[in-house]
Amino acid sequence: MKITRYLLLALLALTLLIAACSSNKKIPEPEVVIPPSPLELARAAADSGATAFSEENYQAALAAFAQARDYYNEALPTALETDSVAVNIERIQLNIALTYMTMAKESVELNLYGDALTEYESAVNVYKSLTPLTIPASERDTYVSTLYRNLAVTAENAVQYERALGYYDKVLEYEPGSEEILNIKYHVLKDKIKDEVRAYQVLKDYADVSQDYRAYLILAQAYKDNGDKVTAATYYDRALEIGKSADVYTRVADFYREIANYQKSNEVLERFVATGPDNAALALAYRVMAGNYDKLRNNVKKIEFYDKSLTYDQNADVALIIANYYNQQKNWDRVITYATQTINLDSSKTAAFLLRGNAYYMKKRFPEAKADLTRIQNDATYGKSARDILDRIK
Repeated sequence: MKITRYLLLALLALTLLIAACSSNKKIPEPEVVIPPSPLELARAAADSGATAFSEENYQAALAAFAQARDYYNEALPTALETDSVAVNIERIQLNIALTYMTMAKESVELNLYGDALTEYESAVNVYKSLTPLTIPASERDTYVSTLYRNLAVTAENAVQYERALGYYDKVLEYEPGSEEILNIKYHVLKDKIKDEVRAYQVLKDYADVSQDYRAYLILAQAYKDNGDKVTAATYYDRALEIGKSADVYTRVADFYREIANYQKSNEVLERFVATGPDNAALALAYRVMAGNYDKLRNNVKKIEFYDKSLTYDQNADVALIIANYYNQQKNWDRVITYATQTINLDSSKTAAFLLRGNAYYMKKRFPEAKADLTRIQNDATYGKSARDILDRIK
């Protein structure tokens, strides 16, 4: 019993000794570790995201970019202007969108259309959330429109045609009146969904609501392709009422020319000429009108309008047509005028030398006739005729 008590006292004395000794030691100051700031963490996460992206580890890239965005948002309230935090947030968002688009592209290549649709949708949502800082709003909207196009095509590939139509409608919000998209919608309904009535109605509804001449042109083209020229004409005329542009005038004129209504084609072109288009457009309009008069067997008008076209565009073929016409009329002076114009524009037109040589011959201007006809006497096409006239000169 005494031994036990002694041991306890001895232990107590030792404990006190240790305590006393330790109280005499100098306690070291703890090391102070400053945690990284949200800005530093954001930059590190952004670098990690870029590395993961380059290694094609897209899920890791998305996670890192999202973390970087969160850290930047945390740093934003106290950041300095020179830290460009808002700009960096936008760049991170653009990186996230790019990552989703890259993933979607890979999914499409693997025919994983469901995944691709989800990934493209995610990219769209990122772009639509942006208030542009380093890119203009127009560029952002172009990306959104392109992504909706990709979504529409992907939905078509997935045989989700109604969903594709919805995406094409989204494209039209960014590209109003796009003939390409309206045509695609029409053919999806007509050829894939096999609903021709709805196909026409969709075009008509869009045209009536938007009052966009391009929609009426597409509607007209659709009826024309299906052989309903009467209804097509109605919509071509409606397009012309709304959109008095060179494109509309020429397309409507071409339609009436195609259905052999040459008089109506020329009426449309006359209205176009009255708008004062540039010289190239004027020359083309006059040439088309001349061709229409040719179909109408009105040679006088045909030559009149070919001649008008030469005022705005010196064309060797047109000048040769006029020279040949006056040759048939035996108007030798005009033959010489227009054949000379042809030769000046294109000296390879051997027919012009024959026409002018013959005109000189008929006017008894034999030296000039001989010069022209000698030049082409070995021509495969006109050589014999030239030699025959030369024989008469001798």
